[in-house]
Amino acid sequence: MQIKYILCAFATSFTLHMAYAQKRDTLKKDTTNIKQLKEVVVTGTRTQKSLQQVPIPITRITADEIKKKGLVRLNEILAEQTGMTILDDPHGQGIQIQGFDPAYTMILIDGLPLIGRNTGILELSRITINNIDRIEIVKGPTSSLYGSEAMAGVVNIITADPVKGISGGAAARYGTNNTADISLNSAYKNDRFYISGFANRYSSGGYTLQPSSGLPTVSPFAGYTLNGKTSYRIDGRTTIKLSVRYYTNDQDSRYLVENRYAAGTGTEKDFNIAPVITHHFTDKLLSTLQLYRSTYKTKSDVRYEDDQSVYDQTYFNQAFNRAELQNDYALKDNLKLTGGAGGQYETVEATRYTKLQSFTSGYSYFQADWLPVKKLDIIAGGRYDVHSVYKSQLSPKLAASYALSPKFTVLGSVGKGYKAPDFRQLYLNFTNAEVGYSVFGYEEASAGIERLQQAGQIETILIDPTTLKRLNAESSTAFNLGYRYKPTGKLYWTANLFRNNITNLIETAAIAIKTNGQSVFSYFNLNKVYTQGAETDLSYQVFKSLQLAGGFQYLEAYDQEVLDQIVAGKVFTKDPETNLTKVIKRSDYGGLLGRSKYTYNIRVNYQENKTGINASIRAIYRGRYGYKDTDGNGIVNRDDEYTKGYVLINASLSKPFLSDAIRVQLTAQNLLNYKDTQVVLNLPGRLIYAGVAYNFNKK
Repeated sequence: MQIKYILCAFATSFTLHMAYAQKRDTLKKDTTNIKQLKEVVVTGTRTQKSLQQVPIPITRITADEIKKKGLVRLNEILAEQTGMTILDDPHGQGIQIQGFDPAYTMILIDGLPLIGRNTGILELSRITINNIDRIEIVKGPTSSLYGSEAMAGVVNIITADPVKGISGGAAARYGTNNTADISLNSAYKNDRFYISGFANRYSSGGYTLQPSSGLPTVSPFAGYTLNGKTSYRIDGRTTIKLSVRYYTNDQDSRYLVENRYAAGTGTEKDFNIAPVITHHFTDKLLSTLQLYRSTYKTKSDVRYEDDQSVYDQTYFNQAFNRAELQNDYALKDNLKLTGGAGGQYETVEATRYTKLQSFTSGYSYFQADWLPVKKLDIIAGGRYDVHSVYKSQLSPKLAASYALSPKFTVLGSVGKGYKAPDFRQLYLNFTNAEVGYSVFGYEEASAGIERLQQAGQIETILIDPTTLKRLNAESSTAFNLGYRYKPTGKLYWTANLFRNNITNLIETAAIAIKTNGQSVFSYFNLNKVYTQGAETDLSYQVFKSLQLAGGFQYLEAYDQEVLDQIVAGKVFTKDPETNLTKVIKRSDYGGLLGRSKYTYNIRVNYQENKTGINASIRAIYRGRYGYKDTDGNGIVNRDDEYTKGYVLINASLSKPFLSDAIRVQLTAQNLLNYKDTQVVLNLPGRLIYAGVAYNFNKK
C-alpha cells in the first residue's frame, strides 16, 4: 500500500509540473552541457578522466544510446555490448566478462555496490535504466579500487542529476507476455540545491518454454523501484548529498514435486541509503566522506496445492554497512594523488545458515595519476584489505597510456584482483529434502559431517573435514594491451588483448557419501584457470544520418590442470559411434563450461534529421559453448556436449514530437524467434514492445 501512495505522490507532482511545461527548447541547452562532458569517465580511476586518455579498457554507454534502442533493463543493454555475454542461469541473468562468471563482476549504482546474489549471480533485470545518465564498464581487475568481486571488472550505473529548474517526465512500455514497464520522474534544481525522485513499476505475466508441462519457466512477477536524490551546496567548498533506493519484487511460482503441484509467492526487497559530504579544503585538496547501508531480503512460502502443507519456507536477510573517506590531492598540475580508507560490516541470517554470520573488514587504497609528459599518462596504485575470516589481500595495479598522435592512443595495464569467499562458501548448511544431498560451507563442514554421522546417515568419508585447508580468496593477475584510434570525427576504433591468470579458484567437491547414495559437498581452493583473448569494436558515421558499428571477441578459457593431464595422456573419452575408449587430444578440449570462443555484434543506426525518426537494428551472435559432460570425464570434449551458436536480431523505431518532448517507440528483441528450450532459458522467443515517453523542463 505504501508503494501506491508514493506512486500517487509522484503522479501528483508530475501533473503539477506539467502545467509549467512551456518552453521545451531549453532541453537543447542542457543537451549542450551534457555533450561537453560526454567523453568523461570516472569508474576506472574514481576521478574524472578523459575517455580517450584513461589507460584502462572501459566502455561508456550514454543515455541517448539507450533511449534510441528502446531498452529499459540493465540486462538488455549489457547483452548488446562487445565482449559481454548474458549468462543463462536458472537463478537469474548475470554478465560474463573476459570469460569470468557473473560472481566476479561488481555491479555499482553511483559507485556503490549492490548486494543480494543468488549462487553468485546478481539478477540484472531487477535494475531499471530509465533514470540514468550513463553506464561505465571497466574490464579487467579493479580490486585496486573496489576490492572483492571486482576481479573481472565493474559495471557502474550512474544515475542522472536533474537539470536546472523544474523537470519531470513519464515513460511506459508494454508488450509480449503482458510485460509492462512504467516510470515517473520529477525534479527541482537551483544554483545550490536539487531534489529528484524516480518511480518505476516492472511486471510480466511470465512465460513457459515447455507448455505441455503446465509449469512456467519464468513465473509472473511485479516489481517496484523508487529512487530519491538530493544535494545542497552549503558554500563554495562544501556540498552534502543523500541518495536512497528501494526495490521490491513479488513473484508467483509453481512446481511439480513427485507428481504433486506446489505453489507460492517469493518476495525480495533491496534498500540502499548513502549520505555523502564533500569539502574542498583548498583548491588542490578535495575530501569525500561517504556512509552506505544496503540490505537485501528474500522470503518464500511454497505449499502443496492438494493439502496446503509446506513444501518450502525460507528467508534470507543480508546487510552491508560501510564508512569511507577519500582524499584527492593535486600535488602538481601533472600529478594527482587519490587515497582512501574504509571499514565494512556485513551480516547474513538465513534458513540455510545455522546462525547469524558476520564479516568485519577494513581497507585502504592509494593511487597516483601522473602525466610526466603531455602524451603519457601513468596510473599506479593499490589497495590493501584486511578481513576477519580470510587472509589479507594486496591488489596493486599499474596502467599507462601514450598518445602516439592526437588520434591514436595505446594503453596497457597489469594488475591483481581477488574475490573473497562469500557467506555461502563459508557457512552454508543445506540439505536438499527432495534429492537428499548436502552442502556445507568450509566453516560448517566438520560439524555437519559429525551431525550426519550421529544420525547414521554417512556411509563413507572421502575427505576428513578436519584436514581441510583454510579457504582463501581467489586471486588473479591480469594483463591488458590495446589502443583507441579516432582518425576523424566519423571513425572510432578500439581493440584490446587480455590475459587473466586465476589461482585458488573455489570449487565444490564431495567429501562424503551418504547412506542414501547421495554426496556431501564442501568448498575447496583447487584449480588454476586462465582466460585470454582479444576484442575489438568499431563505429563509423557513414554520413550524417547513418552510423555503422560492430564488435568481435575471441575467447579462450581453460583449466590448466586439465591441460596438464591431457598432455600427460591421462584424460579419456568414449567414441559415441564405436564406443571405443580413446585418449583426449589438446584440440578436443573445449575449455570451461558456458564460454563461447566467438561472439560478435553488428549495429546499424539511421536517424532522419528532419523528422527525427530513428531506426536501429542490431545483430548479436553467440558462438557454441559447452554446457554438459556426457562421457563422464569431467570436461567438454564432444560435439553433443555443446549447445548451438545463435544470432539474435533486435530492432527499434522511434519518432519524436513537440521538440523531442514526446517520443513514441516500437522495440523488438529476438526478431528471428530463436529458442533453445533445453539450455537457453532466458530466451522466451520474439518480444515486441510499444512505448511512449514524455519529458519537460521549465527554468
